[in-house]
Amino acid sequence: MARVGGIVRSLPYPIIEEGNLSYPNGEYQVETTPQQGGVSVLLNHKIKGAAFLERMISGRKAKYGCLISVPLTGYRRLHLSDEASQRVEWDMGVVGEPPMLRPLVVSVTEISCMLGPEDEVAEAWQGREITIPKGARLALQSYLRPTSSLHHLLSVEQVPDFRDGCFEVKPCDQEGFYFKVYAASDLYSFLQNPGEHPKHRSSVLTHVVSRCLEILARDYSESDEDDDDTPKWKSFRNLEALANELEKRELPVWDEDGFSADKVATQWYPHCPLKSEDEE
Repeated sequence: MARVGGIVRSLPYPIIEEGNLSYPNGEYQVETTPQQGGVSVLLNHKIKGAAFLERMISGRKAKYGCLISVPLTGYRRLHLSDEASQRVEWDMGVVGEPPMLRPLVVSVTEISCMLGPEDEVAEAWQGREITIPKGARLALQSYLRPTSSLHHLLSVEQVPDFRDGCFEVKPCDQEGFYFKVYAASDLYSFLQNPGEHPKHRSSVLTHVVSRCLEILARDYSESDEDDDDTPKWKSFRNLEALANELEKRELPVWDEDGFSADKVATQWYPHCPLKSEDEE
């Protein structure tokens, strides 16, 4: 059943997503099975308690799908399937790093109809005539990450006015949490395509990660004035996942006493000697 929480979008049609009660008994679950090689995954979509959505899928008016994205490079691709069992693949030479995956259901044509009790929608939707545009997302699951990485929380934006080689990191916590990396044009281009110097790109990102951890330690380790002793960062699920990843690697979390952002960043993502690039 959909849970109330986070930011709920106001849409002119019913949808299954966290915090949305369009389908009181609706559930959208996705089982994932990683495939050999780490460049594909088998998804098994399951929907119940949402008769309208199930009918749209069986009538070929909507399809199961998976959005593949890499925030760091801006790569995005939507894979669609008529079948509940869907295999999704990606080329590491194109995406550059393990991508984020978001299962969903998408309308593939414009849909106009009147909703009723048989559709298993909330009472507020019953008796309403709706129009769903082509490409609308009718069900959404949380993002899946093949590997936990702070790189997945980075979004790079080009700033032509910056001096060559310059970058600045700022937190964005209005919808979820991520870091915006503002980069000079030359550095932005290099991060998108490092050419023959991928290890140097990794070292630049280690510097960025160090700054991110410093921001978390400085601005998100304390509690809000109206929220007892709970640190600010614990209100963001992706930061909780990031903290769990640090603990798995036996590294300190940013709200611990004596936390050193540069030390943790370089233990997690060690700087790579440039000479090894030539050797390889």
